[in-house]
Amino acid sequence: MNSPPSRRPVPRRGHPRRAVLAAGAALPLASVGLAACSDETGPGEIGEPDLAAEVPRADPGPADGTGALTVPFTARLVGAVDRAAVNTVCSPLSAQVALTMAGLGAAGDTRAQMEEVLGGSIDELAATANTLSSVLAAVGDQDREEREQDDGDEDDGPEPAVASLVNGTWLQEGLAVEEDFLDALATHFGSGIYEVDFTDAGAREKGRERVNDWVADATNGLIEELLAEGVLDDSTRLVLVNALHLKAAWPQPLSSADGPFTTDAGEEVSTEMLSGTTSVWYEDDLCRATSLDTEGNDLALALVQPVEDLASVLDAWADAADDPGVGLGALLDGLEESSGTTELTFPGFDIDWDASLTEILEGLGMADAFTDAADFSGITTEEDLLISAVVQKAVITVDKEGMEAAAATAVGAGAMAAPSDVHELVLDSPFLFVAYEKASRAPLVLGWIGDPTQTR
Repeated sequence: MNSPPSRRPVPRRGHPRRAVLAAGAALPLASVGLAACSDETGPGEIGEPDLAAEVPRADPGPADGTGALTVPFTARLVGAVDRAAVNTVCSPLSAQVALTMAGLGAAGDTRAQMEEVLGGSIDELAATANTLSSVLAAVGDQDREEREQDDGDEDDGPEPAVASLVNGTWLQEGLAVEEDFLDALATHFGSGIYEVDFTDAGAREKGRERVNDWVADATNGLIEELLAEGVLDDSTRLVLVNALHLKAAWPQPLSSADGPFTTDAGEEVSTEMLSGTTSVWYEDDLCRATSLDTEGNDLALALVQPVEDLASVLDAWADAADDPGVGLGALLDGLEESSGTTELTFPGFDIDWDASLTEILEGLGMADAFTDAADFSGITTEEDLLISAVVQKAVITVDKEGMEAAAATAVGAGAMAAPSDVHELVLDSPFLFVAYEKASRAPLVLGWIGDPTQTR
């Protein structure tokens, strides 16, 4: 493929110079396109981009501990989510990755504020995203290889786990893009750029549908319409999308029986309670917790019982976001470094969530990116860009067989220690959950359950 020009001219159509960065969905990291996915391609691998740098993707770093850079933003964002919702699931990781893509083209105070809120330099965050993409893409590989080497014997065990983290970028057709931005997308995200004429109503609608189709494909159909009608308009110039998906079975199905659960409102309801035995235990002044490993031992689900209430844990995690020795980071480290038999009982759940993250991000300190003070000159100098919206959808299902979760986030732009006792953890009142990758200890999706009978 010939090397694309570093910049492409944009036809003047009389639109204002100030463009808007629109928000998109959280998807697995990979190259994406506007065409339908073929049977031979993986998540996000949908055709050749219109613009792509001829630079190799960077080698991923070591998995161990990579998730540490994702924990501070995760703790702060989940702590700032509206707590009026009875049940919540979100993926700060997906939002962090999508915003990091935008940050590659940010400069000055805009970039400094984004780095402060996201919890690291844009270059460090981009390298972390590249590593986590590789780590998640390899989930279940060892399990699959071992089965293939098993002389073809029939294996009735659970399917190997799968996970993905992919990204897509859609740019106004003909808009000049900076070569460094194109190089950075290829280096850290293995991605190019797909062009859409957002100024034409028909082309814009087709582009929206194709982005949504890509998100649905990357999330195994769990998120069907990330971009609602009206999210894009003739001022849109750029849409950055990240998508995350994971699906994994427990090594052995959990047992189930109806049991009581006291909801966030104090009402006792009857719901399906799942029971099993785990081999880890964690506790501190805020909570007690254990985790369920999945088939292949790549992914796990932490289940967290507050000592007092959900708010006390969420507030403490947010306050201690930058201290790896306490809070969410300490919980994940403690679970992976502990041993101890735990008899676990908790309700299955099936929930979804969608929200704008704009006000949360502004409240955390990312102010300039959403105003006329924004500087995204590293993306293009043809028009001034600002972020107009950051939206996310997330889904998680946990039952006696296993768990499946997905999240999508979009950012768009327009003109302008080991105890030997047996512990018991009965989660029959509001609790928190964290699905995470075990080697990196990266939290993938998390939230809380106040009433498991409320399902999507």
